[in-house]
Parts: sequence; C-alpha cells; structure tokens
Amino acid sequence: MIPDPLPGQGDDDRELDGSGSQPAGNGPEDPDGAACTDALASAAEASECEMPPEEAEQGLFVCLPAEQLDVAGFVQDGQSDTMAPGPLLASVVHALAGDDGDGLAALSDDQLVGIISAARRLESRVAWTQLAALAEFAARRPGHPAGRDGGRPSPASACEFAADELAAELRLTWQCAAGQIDYACAVAGRLPRTFAALAAGTVHPVHVRIIEDETSILSPEHAAEADQVLAEKAGSLTFGQLRSLAHRLVLKLDPDAARKRKEAARREAHVRRFAEDSGNAGMVARELPPDEVLASWQHVEQRALDLRAAGVPGTLRELRVRAYLDLLQERDSRAAPGGPEAGNGGPDGNGGNGPEPAGGGPAGTGGTGTARPGSRDPGPSLAALLNITVPWSTVLGESEIPADAAGLGLVDADTARDLIAAAARHPATRWCMTVLNPDGTAAAHGCVPGRHPPPGSGGNGPSGGPDPADRPTPDCLHRLKITFHPVIRGPCDHGQAENTYRPSRKLQHLVRVRNARCTAPGCGRPAARCDLDHTKPWHRGGITCPCDLAPLCRHHHRCKQAEGWWLEQPEPGILAWRTPSGRAYITSPTEYPA
Repeated sequence: MIPDPLPGQGDDDRELDGSGSQPAGNGPEDPDGAACTDALASAAEASECEMPPEEAEQGLFVCLPAEQLDVAGFVQDGQSDTMAPGPLLASVVHALAGDDGDGLAALSDDQLVGIISAARRLESRVAWTQLAALAEFAARRPGHPAGRDGGRPSPASACEFAADELAAELRLTWQCAAGQIDYACAVAGRLPRTFAALAAGTVHPVHVRIIEDETSILSPEHAAEADQVLAEKAGSLTFGQLRSLAHRLVLKLDPDAARKRKEAARREAHVRRFAEDSGNAGMVARELPPDEVLASWQHVEQRALDLRAAGVPGTLRELRVRAYLDLLQERDSRAAPGGPEAGNGGPDGNGGNGPEPAGGGPAGTGGTGTARPGSRDPGPSLAALLNITVPWSTVLGESEIPADAAGLGLVDADTARDLIAAAARHPATRWCMTVLNPDGTAAAHGCVPGRHPPPGSGGNGPSGGPDPADRPTPDCLHRLKITFHPVIRGPCDHGQAENTYRPSRKLQHLVRVRNARCTAPGCGRPAARCDLDHTKPWHRGGITCPCDLAPLCRHHHRCKQAEGWWLEQPEPGILAWRTPSGRAYITSPTEYPA
C-alpha cells in the first residue's frame, strides 16, 4: 500500500483504487506493469491542478501489478492461487468477481476453484484480525489474565465487564462475548504457531477451534509442543482427521489428559431447556456420569416397553419420548386418553405392569401432574406469573398472533393456548392482563385479584381446574373486576411514584410489562428474574417511580455500577448506556406481537 502521488509525479506513478473495479487493460500501464484506472488518474490530476495545497488530503490506495489482474493467475499453483491473504488478494478477487459476482461466469472451473480457495484464505485472515483485536482489547483492561498488568485485580475490575462492551456493539449476549474474548486470548497466548498459520491463511478457523479445544487441558509446555506439530499439519487435514491427530497427540504428551478432561467437563454438568426452530421445544443434559446415563436410558427404555405392552399406540421411538416425559413429571400415560382403560390391561388394573406408581396425587394439586390409573389425564400443569404474554385475540382463538413464553421465546398460537391451559391446571398460577398500544408496546396492565381459573372459563374441569375445552369470552373482562393502570410513556409526572425503596407489586408489574427483559443491550433475561434497579440510585436522590425503575439482571446491575459505565433513563422505559470505551447504546420498551 502506497500514498497518493505527490505533486509533480507523472502518470507512471498512478495507482489502482483499492476497489479494483476497473478491468485489466482499461487504464494506462507504467513501465513496471502496474495497471491504473482512468478515474483515479483523473482524480489525481484534478487534485494537483484544482485543489489549493492547504486543502489537499493524502489518500491511501492499493497498487496492483497488471499480471495480478489476469484470471490465469488463479489456475492451480498460479501466482494469485498462492498469494497470501491481505488487501492485495482481496482487491484482485473483488476486481475479477465484480460487485454482484458477474465476473465469475467468465472463469473456467480451475480458475473458479482458485477464487474459492482465495476467499477461504481471506476468511482465515479476517478471523485472525478479529481474534487479534479481541486479545488486544482484553490486554487493555486492568485485571484481565491477559492484561498488561499481569491480571492484578482492581476495584470494580474493568476486565469483569469488558465482554459487556463488546456484546453491545456486536449484538451478542455478554456470556457469548466473554467466551470469544477468552478464546482469543487462549489462541494468541498459548498457540502462537497456530495463530500465525491462521493469519497466513494456511489453516481454517475451524482448524484453530479444534486445536484449541483438544489442547486446552495441556500444560503450557505441552501445549507449545502440540502447537508446533498441529499448526504444521492442520492445513493438509480434514477437520475430522485433525481432531483425531490432536487427540492422539494430547494423550501421548499427557497420558493422564483424558481423566483431567472428564473431571473438568463434569464440573460443567447441566440440564437446560430450549426452543427448537420448528416451534417445538427440547431438553438436554450434558456431562453426566456415564453409568447414571446408561441406567437412566435403560429405565426410559423399559418404561417405553411397558407402555407398548399396555397397548399405548405409537412406535418405540415415540413411546420413548412419552416415557421420558412421564418419568420427569411423575405421571403414567397408561391412564391417559388413548391409553387402555383401568382394569382392561391386567388383573391389577394397571395394565398388567404392577402397582400404581408412587408419588401420585391428582394433577394440578401439587405440581407433579400425575394422573391416577383410570382417570382422565388432563395434561401437564405449570405455574405461571407474567411469563406467558399472549394477545387476547389468540386466547379467544380469533387470531393466530404468536405469544412470548419465558424460557421458550416466541411460540405459535396453538402452543400459546396449550401453555395457557397448562397454567390453568396449576393452583399457583395468577392471571394478569396487559393492554397493548398499536405499536405493540404495553399501554395498561391489571391483575385479577385472588386465585382464578383462566379468564372466562367455567372452572369445573378435572381436579377442580377449568376444562381445557372452555373458551374465554370477551364479556368475562367485566366480571373479573380488573383495575387497569396506565404504563407511563413519555414525560412522567411521578403520579405512580411511591415513598418506599421497594416498589409495590402493582408498580413492579407495570415496569416489568413495559420492559419484559433486562434492559441492558443484548440481554435476554426475563424481567421476572431481574432486579428492579433504580437508574439514579435511591441513596443519591433516585425515586421509586416508573421513570427511575428498570429491570436489570444481577450481572448488568453490577456492570452498571462498575467504573467507567454510565446509565440514564431519559424517559420511562428508554435506557441510555455509555461504556468505558465511550460508545453509547439505547434500549427501548418491549414490543409484543400484536
């Protein structure tokens, strides 16, 4: 890369714009073969002739030798096919491909493969740039293990919330950003040869991920040995071959590595729920003891066989799913609709498979959801409080507008109605209603006093709960005696302010329906599991009012108080964040499906 021509230089020193949009041969060529565009040449001349010296600005352009713009260079082992990744290669690829890829059609198969290979090398270089920048960012934060202060802790350590600065900019959760920072520091610090190979484009980012993952259990000395071997060989191996080689090498360097890895991973054991892309949901349990997993699987398998023997319809795979959910909820699907009636499957009245399972009790009376043999299983029950936000028209079955369910996210209308029915079966459920503005933000909110079945249902279903077939009706709103309170937006007159530090239940609800999740950028923690934070601290003159309250998860509550961070609420529900880097971000009230 060279500077813009200085006044007095001739046409032989003109450069090609880094965009590379001018095809080869369309501009003049200097004696050394450097291709130039007429546009840049004219611009340079105009700069010399028309701009006063005090207004001249020095530019930066990429000089491309003419032979680099020859597509023949992308054949196997050609000059461009072996070019290192960087701005020169990027400019050549862009010039030949064109803004919309129109130039690709003119390439031979051999040349097209060369372009694909070049793009892959550029991908590696971009990945290296991001990792290098992440490592540098961490090094500037006091208290970080990779920091230049040696990781010495500081008050309200800036390193603890470094990830939050990046999360806001990159639209990530802070946990994801923290993982990226840790990964970048590990690769740059422990695997310098692999890191250099990534910069040179000889290995792919997935190669680097595999090497870091497999060697993470090694000591720094052994990691350095593995780094030297794997960085050299990775570029010629598939991802699977590299993982196999790395695994064998790690066991050779540290025969005890397998035990260490298993013990470290077991400390990360967890069970979690998640939403499937299809609209269904899933559960996963990771890093569990192998003997207990095999015993549990055998238990599920036996229960599935018992269901099949009892005449419950479905393939064995479907029955395993039913058995799995039965065991988790301590229920028995042999008594459910579609299963055999009590007394028809064996002399014990339980499908011929032994006595009634322990832990029973009618569904919806204690949260177990167990159905007694011979009774109609009403389905699962769950306690709900402000964690299923659903449009009223969806509840009535008059629209298919989706709903929001804590822990699952956006769900379709049928799933929303199933969740409402499940909530109605649980005695701990409380019913509230939120009225929406045309833009989907909360306009007003009110709660049904006391315990009730779902609004509008008869309340005469099984176990004293409502019949799931009952439909709410619009006139039930008048019978429920709900007092709606406005959700304040815009200028606040403090009419809902309270004199105590802790807000009342009514005020908590108004704030949490206005901002249904943590109000930090990118955080998805439901407001029901967040602190209600005084944006201006109570002890510094803050007030308990919608204009000074907002939900913050515990992590971001602490982040807000850390050195260099600043938070304001210019109007109710709008939070203005400023990070130690000096960047500003705005979060707004929740927009519900409407």
